[in-house]
Amino acid sequence: MKTNPSGKKLRFPAFEIKMNQELKAYFLKLGQYLIKKETQRRLLGIGTTILLALLFLSSLYGERLDLKSGDVVKRDIVAPREIIDYTKWEDIQREVERKVAKEASENPQNYRIEKTYLYSAEEDFQEIFRRIMEYRTEETARAKDIGKLQNVIREETKLDISAATLRTLMQQSEQTLELLKTMGLNTINTVMNQAVSLATLPDAQESVAQLFLSSDTEAEFEVLTAALEVTQTVIRPNLLLDSAKVRQIIDQAVEAARLEAPKIKKGQVIIREGDVLTDKDMLIFEELNLLKKSWNWQKAIGIVAFTIMIVSIIYYYIYCFYEHLENKYLFLFSTIAIIMAVLGKLLSLIEWPYALYFFPSSAATMLVAVLINPLLGVFSAVGYTFMVAFYADFAFAPAIMSLLGSIVGVYCVLEATQRSKLMQSGLLVGLANAVTMAVLGLVLENSSLIIMSFTGFVNGIASAILAIGVLPYLEIIFSVTSPMRLLELSNPNNALLRRLSLEAPGTYHHSIVVGNLAEAAAEAVGADPLLTRVGALYHDVGKLARPYFFVENQRGGENPHDKMTPNLSRMVILNHVKEGLEMAKEYKLPTVIVDFIAEHHGTSMVQYFYEKAKERDQNPVLPDDFSYPGPKPQSKETAILMLADSSEAAVRSMTNPTYDRVKSMIKNIVKEKINSSQLSESTLTLKEIDLITEKISQVAAGIHHTRIKYPGQRM
Repeated sequence: MKTNPSGKKLRFPAFEIKMNQELKAYFLKLGQYLIKKETQRRLLGIGTTILLALLFLSSLYGERLDLKSGDVVKRDIVAPREIIDYTKWEDIQREVERKVAKEASENPQNYRIEKTYLYSAEEDFQEIFRRIMEYRTEETARAKDIGKLQNVIREETKLDISAATLRTLMQQSEQTLELLKTMGLNTINTVMNQAVSLATLPDAQESVAQLFLSSDTEAEFEVLTAALEVTQTVIRPNLLLDSAKVRQIIDQAVEAARLEAPKIKKGQVIIREGDVLTDKDMLIFEELNLLKKSWNWQKAIGIVAFTIMIVSIIYYYIYCFYEHLENKYLFLFSTIAIIMAVLGKLLSLIEWPYALYFFPSSAATMLVAVLINPLLGVFSAVGYTFMVAFYADFAFAPAIMSLLGSIVGVYCVLEATQRSKLMQSGLLVGLANAVTMAVLGLVLENSSLIIMSFTGFVNGIASAILAIGVLPYLEIIFSVTSPMRLLELSNPNNALLRRLSLEAPGTYHHSIVVGNLAEAAAEAVGADPLLTRVGALYHDVGKLARPYFFVENQRGGENPHDKMTPNLSRMVILNHVKEGLEMAKEYKLPTVIVDFIAEHHGTSMVQYFYEKAKERDQNPVLPDDFSYPGPKPQSKETAILMLADSSEAAVRSMTNPTYDRVKSMIKNIVKEKINSSQLSESTLTLKEIDLITEKISQVAAGIHHTRIKYPGQRM
């Protein structure tokens, strides 16, 4: 900062004030931007993508020792975990492969009939007869022609046919040769469609002789014998060693031998200070992930791109179909995903090929289904499938098991209202996992998958235990309420409900009746009936502060409002909402239940005391002073409660509550709520309001029907 000649600092108040104002305006604008719902969703999506990408990319990080073969080790290196001793295993593996390959090649069951040998035999046979027809004469076979023919046949087919045989055939007519050729081809086809090995070749040639000599033909025996010799000559072994089958046998034998292979134990010194590294030592270091690795940028970019793509698809799905969801539910959804990603990372560090079969994706989808939405739970199963694929290096089996198990988990908790239902779901998920692994084992011809299918069952049980254990904490942290929590709140032995039943029995009974009306109406319009009923049980808990100031608790006694001014009565009545909110905070009721307490009267007026005040007071009486603070109902459930609450109180006051009178009164109440805009901020449609009116009328008329007076009954 500048100074004047006297040495004092110069200050510029106007400039500083302007800077402070600009900073305040900037931060105010930034704060307003950050509190927007859309901004928070964007930031949440970006943050989730970054965290997941970092977790997936961590698998590429493996920097340990900067060593290569031939280096002198400067310190003792100890094995951090147990692995196979590769300095000995390679020799064992080669011996197992050699021995098993030899045994497999000697086993006829490992051979298959190769059709190309049949086609080759047929071609050679036809070539021999074609050459015979080419060199034949009308009456005799000259020796020089026979010699030439033998040489041609040897060059073309690599087969030797005797001169006598060729002489006999060359002397036959074209018709006879065609007949013999047809017989030979049929015989070759019959014999070589069966297995012919080097050992069984004589038997195959004997079969040719039997077929020829038993044939029904007029050819002379000498001619048949000549044709027979040619046919026997072209017969050859047609078995080919099935290399894929032999490779599978060898691999299984090597895998079995691997279980008994020499091991380097955890904590064992691999190489000592001063030793020179060999290629086999490097193999051990690589298996233990102790060597420095170069960063695989290609794979890293692919992982980041794939993560962005999957998260974007899921969040776009939520944006399209669940736009109404509060951001806390999206935070919850992302938190579950990140927890699962961390668990998957920990499982991937376990050096056991079946570790990722314990990935609890079904726990995640069950939590999403119970706390947010079942359909979102099914869709999220796809995301968790890709998550498993990432950690399993895109192996097929664990990903498919994760997908099917996750979807089964959602189906199992659709109607879950008790925590025991989650445990039962774990059994079904475990069974689905085990069956999936067994089926995949059959399809992939992997017997190990079938044997290890019990891990899938354990996964289902562990997922259910995890979901049950985590559920209460997620409910508290994110202020969400599961159906199980709602049922617990509806228990009459709940501390607040028990107080209500003992200290304000009239209000408690009124709340139960309102709950029945509201639950039926909620079912009729597709709202949440359980939430509506439980909200109704707690909506009037504020009356516990002064129960006898409310008519339902006065039991026909003196009404304290008769001795009070309208303004004082108004304060007592209006305050039951405020006191209810305080009690809800004291008893730690969930936010969704608190909404019923705050919104069940909306901003409606205490009409009775308002009219009474106008009659008594000479000064103008303001309607706002006799109105509830609100807010107006923000959801279908709280709006239904408002209508049910007002309707029950009105019907209870009727002297002759027939269905028509009840329906007429409730219609008037609903009409008044619509005209005063009490339902304007809820999502109820006019059609739904008509259905609610009809359903509340039916139930209310059934509850408050006129009783029959029996003979001799005193009133």
